[in-house]
Amino acid sequence: MEKISVVIPVYNGEKYIKDAVDSALSQSYENVEVIIINDASTDRTEEVIFQNFGELLGSKVIYHKNPVNRERAYSRNKGVELSSGEYIFFLDYDDKWKTDYLKKSVEYLRDYHIVYSFPKTFIDSEGKILRKSKKSLTSEKEIIFSGQIGYPSATGVRKDSYINYLDRYLIREDWEFFIRAYIQDLKIKILDNDMVLMREHSNRTSRNLQFYKATLTVFRDYYDKVPAKVKADFMFHVGEVCLRFGDLALGWKLILKSLKEKPALIKDKRKALSVLKRGIRIDRAVKLLLNP
Repeated sequence: MEKISVVIPVYNGEKYIKDAVDSALSQSYENVEVIIINDASTDRTEEVIFQNFGELLGSKVIYHKNPVNRERAYSRNKGVELSSGEYIFFLDYDDKWKTDYLKKSVEYLRDYHIVYSFPKTFIDSEGKILRKSKKSLTSEKEIIFSGQIGYPSATGVRKDSYINYLDRYLIREDWEFFIRAYIQDLKIKILDNDMVLMREHSNRTSRNLQFYKATLTVFRDYYDKVPAKVKADFMFHVGEVCLRFGDLALGWKLILKSLKEKPALIKDKRKALSVLKRGIRIDRAVKLLLNP
């Protein structure tokens, strides 16, 4: 049985880190090591780890603490560097897995370079289910370039195919990872198996202005490399993000251009409602102007 290395980066995660590590250690797949990368936390994260997993440190659990905060891309890459498994799975410190997640995902890595378990269950700070997505999945290409993919907690990769997360795209480094993998012809398998529990709370980075800025960096770097068939999907997603953060001019420009190329996009009720909801948010436009 091949070894799986589970990489968990954490920064100030005292509230959730035990749940995440327990989730990884309780997997039905047995040959697992857990690598915790503490990104110079200033809260009780280290204390919680040592109190609960001290006996496993150096064997089942590998612990590393960055001397200074290096952010999550570096921390994930460091975890891979310290790993000894043939397969790498990432788990954010505030998320969890169902017990058979690794067992049901790893088998695909014999034929694919990357496997992604599309998240459909979202939990609150106490671990209670908030909602379940009923989204139907489309093609891998459309999912990747329309920004529906990225969560590291749903991502597994063959170590010999790992291409690193890049600091340049922080906050959207997880999305850029899949775009770059696709362009480099890595084989990606997306599973509709609902095995990942994504935790929603006020500190999630998709609400951060850096999310918008990083999205534009991805857009500028990859626009000319996006396959023609999904370029409209790519533009629509970036346009949505712009509208969400108040960049109405660029947002509408991209939305209208995407609809000109692919009118069927607006038939998606979620997309239509998103544009209607965010397309006239003058308050957010003012906020963006005041805090560029």
